[in-house]
Amino acid sequence: MGQPHFEIRHLEQSAGLVCLSANFELYGDISDRMMTLAAGLGPLQEIYSIDESYVGDLEGVRDLTQRAWAVRSRIHRWTSIPTCVGLAPTKTLAKLCNHVAKDAERKPGSYPKEFAQVCNWAEMSAAARQDILQRTAAAEVWGIGRRIAAQLAEQGILTAWDVARMPPGKARREWSVVLERTVLELQGMSCISLEQAPPPKKQIASTRSFGQAITDLPPLIEAVSEFATRAAEKLRAGGQRAGALQVFAHTSPFRPGPRFYRSATIQLQPASSDTKVLVGAAVAGLRSIYEPGYQLAKAGVMLLDLAAPGRSSRRWISQCRAQCATRAR
Repeated sequence: MGQPHFEIRHLEQSAGLVCLSANFELYGDISDRMMTLAAGLGPLQEIYSIDESYVGDLEGVRDLTQRAWAVRSRIHRWTSIPTCVGLAPTKTLAKLCNHVAKDAERKPGSYPKEFAQVCNWAEMSAAARQDILQRTAAAEVWGIGRRIAAQLAEQGILTAWDVARMPPGKARREWSVVLERTVLELQGMSCISLEQAPPPKKQIASTRSFGQAITDLPPLIEAVSEFATRAAEKLRAGGQRAGALQVFAHTSPFRPGPRFYRSATIQLQPASSDTKVLVGAAVAGLRSIYEPGYQLAKAGVMLLDLAAPGRSSRRWISQCRAQCATRAR
């Protein structure tokens, strides 16, 4: 993950490594198709990431396991993407069942093979549920990272079964309310609701590593202008405006030669989502940091201080009122 190509180039000959360029538009299109098909499982859906979603409000769905198999089959038939489905009364248990469904197929012996591809918590016996939790390391539970898992291990809490048996008050008192929710969810109490509308983004980035090093300003301006244009499209799609823009460029840390890493932040007054304004700010910032003589490997644009137009206007009005009140005094 993220390893430089030159470090693994030799695998093209020795292991048949295949290198492909990224096609994010295609990935997004396939993801949209997959999510549309997955939504056939139930009435509510939260798209959690490009390849994962939660579907909720399934209480009235008949033959839920069979329906999950049918949806999985349809996704594979129409997109050629193999998927796994985890069914459970809480998001944490659903995530766990999805993990079981994947590993039962890909890692024979890790979990009982009858849970491969589609795993339904409601159809398990109490003994089977305990077995699943005991087979699962605490670090594999959604919401428990490596740091927390290491702290839990110091107290002898090693598996998901150990976490599920922990008193919720102890989890909150010695760690956090987040771990308390995880414990309750493993016990079957739903504490994390579906987010049908994604929260507003706090920043938008458009960056890319260059196939060949760039040493001149004109092609760098062309690339940064394209990045700013793409970021502006994402900004308008979210109904937001940017209050600041940051542009950066740097050399590769893996190539010999002089090092360069600089960035510039431009405040936008007023906040804007206009492509022309954002491209102009990005180019101006780039010109202010550029120096010849470097082999630049990557550049990018980040939109900061994002807010909906209405919120920005209200904040501006509040600032004006405060200034007027100060002058009156």
